[in-house]
Amino acid sequence: MANCLAATRRPLLALPFLLPTPYECVTLGLRRNQSSYRRTKQRLRVKPDASFGSSVSHSQEDHIIYNPPSSAPSVYHTPTKFLPSDDIRRNLRNASVKGNNAESLPLAVKVTTEKKYHLNPSDIREIRRLRATDPMTWSRLKLAKRFDCSPMFIAMVCEASPEKKEIQKRILEAVQSRWGSKRRMAREDRQLRKETWGRDQ
Repeated sequence: MANCLAATRRPLLALPFLLPTPYECVTLGLRRNQSSYRRTKQRLRVKPDASFGSSVSHSQEDHIIYNPPSSAPSVYHTPTKFLPSDDIRRNLRNASVKGNNAESLPLAVKVTTEKKYHLNPSDIREIRRLRATDPMTWSRLKLAKRFDCSPMFIAMVCEASPEKKEIQKRILEAVQSRWGSKRRMAREDRQLRKETWGRDQ
């Protein structure tokens, strides 16, 4: 009998199986109460209004829906066609258009040049002679500047001599000899990817 009374007088800390686990404490702390759920539901319950839907007097076919984003007002929002004839925004629009004349506009990024067809057969023979005698001095860029044409035209007219190709090959081999293992592996992978482009892989 005394043992039973001692067991009932034990504190709860001595009975660990009655205490909640840490996981249960976390879940109980994050549980939503019934009162907060009811309050949130009541706030979301909005009565329907006529402004929520489309206008009754207009159908979808005979009017334009204009709903610009929330930003600073601008005269360019409403097209001039929809402005009344006595609207002040028409004057502002005309003044802004007159201010943007050709002198105030920025320059073009790329100037288009007309193609020239001024080289005759004697000029082409001179280009080939210079390219064959000294290919290192007379590069495509220098020949294009001298004869006022494009480097692409120089490449179409004549190609580099075998001596220059050999020199360029030696320069490339000297550069590749200083590559490390990572760069060499990356260049090989790049070459393999280029080969798969044509096979669509």
